[in-house]
Amino acid sequence: MVAAMAQQSAAMMQQHEASMQRQAASLEQQQAVMQQMEAARIAAEDAHRQHMEALRQLEENKAAALVFGPEPRPAVREWSLEDFLKHHPAKFDGKASPDAADQ
Repeated sequence: MVAAMAQQSAAMMQQHEASMQRQAASLEQQQAVMQQMEAARIAAEDAHRQHMEALRQLEENKAAALVFGPEPRPAVREWSLEDFLKHHPAKFDGKASPDAADQ
């Protein structure tokens, strides 16, 4: 009976050691996953910081363009019939009909 109990005890110790090894391996895997997650978090924060900096720079450029941008362009005046006649006087000297002057 003592031999059976000793054998049973040895089997239980082996099971306990195997269980402890599995737990240790699981803990190592969890630590590796945590490290990967931390690296991903840091990379995401870095990318967010870069995007925010780019947005801030765009806003600064936009504001600077409004303040230091090109001078306002003068309004373009549309041509009137009188302006056209001044630049093409030979066609409208009264010697030809308007239809003949168009051709």
